[in-house]
Amino acid sequence: MRDQYAGDVSDVLKFAFLRALAGADRTLGIAWYYAPGDDARADGRHLEWRDEAAWRLLDEELHVGLAMLPERSIAALEQAAIWPKGVLFHREPMPSRVQRSAWVMHKRNALDGANIVFLDPDNGIGSESEKHATFTEIRLLRKPGRAIVFITFPGRNRKHDALLRQLHERLAVEVGAKNVITLRTNVSVPRAAGSRSYVQRQRWFTVVEPDAELAARAPAFAVALSSVPRVRARLEYTG
Repeated sequence: MRDQYAGDVSDVLKFAFLRALAGADRTLGIAWYYAPGDDARADGRHLEWRDEAAWRLLDEELHVGLAMLPERSIAALEQAAIWPKGVLFHREPMPSRVQRSAWVMHKRNALDGANIVFLDPDNGIGSESEKHATFTEIRLLRKPGRAIVFITFPGRNRKHDALLRQLHERLAVEVGAKNVITLRTNVSVPRAAGSRSYVQRQRWFTVVEPDAELAARAPAFAVALSSVPRVRARLEYTG
């Protein structure tokens, strides 16, 4: 996660989902995979949600909090009035590969009191790189009574149904997950500022080992999200 992405439509999606999951009875832990500096990409430019009433109706408190960010940064996000009570953060910058094991242990300690932990790498799950979380890190962050949530940006090299099956199968084998839910979202955003031509952007949010209450909250959120124009949402289950 980079400062330049703060407040983009991805943040509206992921924080609205996390708020819906957490409700008033869960403690969130946010595991930023923080990469300081601008990577010179155009990512993070989609702020059209600010002017669309349907996004406000989805979660008004979140809408107001994100719209009022004094600057686009992770530090500003942490201070925003969008978080459930007791939220925990780990914002230690991404380390070198040789220091990564110690960094993960710091993360685990910082988020110890959370029963929902969200992993927020740039590109989802993959190799041990600045842009990815790993299956090993998911396994290390698991503990009884805790759900792990992470974001994935599905690639175009295979059909998405096959990619999703592969993801759930790897979670079963490499993490030992028996119960997995993935919220698949598709948001159509303007090709350029002010354009009437739209492109589709897919983001998946996977929940590892949700309890019965979280499993009930997820479909309610998917229905609410699907009411936003140019947004599609559906849930996929394993277990």
